[in-house]
Amino acid sequence: MHRNDAAEPRRGTNGREPLPFLMPGARVGRYRIEQRLGVGAMSEVYLATDDSLGRPAAIKVLSVKSMSNPTITERFLREARALARLSHPNLIPVFEDGQVGSPPRPYYAMELLEGGDTQKLLEERGPLPSSIVAAVGAQAATGLGEAARAGIIHRDVKPANLGISRHGVLKVADFGLAKSYAADKSLTARGMVVGTADYIAPEQARGEELDERADVYSLGCTLYHLLTGHPPYRAPQGQAVKEYLEVMRMHLTAPVPDVREEMPDTDPDLADIVKAMMTKNRDARPTFDEIARRLARLAAKLDGELPRVTRELFMVSATTVAAPSSIEEMPVPRVSVWPRVAALAVIVAAVIALTLALGR
Repeated sequence: MHRNDAAEPRRGTNGREPLPFLMPGARVGRYRIEQRLGVGAMSEVYLATDDSLGRPAAIKVLSVKSMSNPTITERFLREARALARLSHPNLIPVFEDGQVGSPPRPYYAMELLEGGDTQKLLEERGPLPSSIVAAVGAQAATGLGEAARAGIIHRDVKPANLGISRHGVLKVADFGLAKSYAADKSLTARGMVVGTADYIAPEQARGEELDERADVYSLGCTLYHLLTGHPPYRAPQGQAVKEYLEVMRMHLTAPVPDVREEMPDTDPDLADIVKAMMTKNRDARPTFDEIARRLARLAAKLDGELPRVTRELFMVSATTVAAPSSIEEMPVPRVSVWPRVAALAVIVAAVIALTLALGR
């Protein structure tokens, strides 16, 4: 474990984004901080350099507002533990963990995904061709299958959690909601729902005990999103709570959509696989091994591969390490907290309402 008591939380003025907790040039373990990359609901993420190995890394630090919440703190630590237990080319690796600052905050260092993620790819390019989606699905299924063999289910598979390395390799990331089959039962009791409503499996929406088949369903919804540009179920715009209730109801009762009805050029084999992954009956869903084999063959046939992208955000020269006084002018990407905070609260309310409705 490592500590750096020189790091102090700092806040901006005039309602601006809080100043970074870690300043450029600060040491965290064996890493030197370059700049903050983003602020999320539970953490801050920094670009750092491992001086001993000369490679970039991402440092994830628990946010100050999360320090007083034992559940969030435990989920942060759970993510580090889950990733540290897994070693696979399609799972993001953790290099180091520890504590930094005073009072100490937990952190961990992980691989920097310089290609962004599939959500960013979708935003930049629009609906993706079958060749790329087949490659995404094959690699994601391979990584999630490896996690399942280690007894870990992700429970929040979605485009933003499928990262891309600079070499075009997909990495399943963000295991903050990961759960072991045999342990960690204290954070999520039976009947409690976590996850993101747009991709949630019916059994997950009902608060039932889960296994990797819930991740199969969520990956199917994710591939549908990448092919069409939107999640499989959409509710009429209105009050957010009502929208989430309707999306949850559709996951439970609506027919599984066929991507070809909206995107007729979709490869038919890919469309069939996605539809099979999204079947309501989890016993009828294909396994991750089956999905990976079928999609790998399809990606090879279609000559599909992920784009090799290195984003300018990560191209940091020595002059980027600026004095602390310049940090307030540094643009900081804003990350929406809704999927993590509101989704949990809203979905719990949704399950209660749906349970009452379906029980009538």
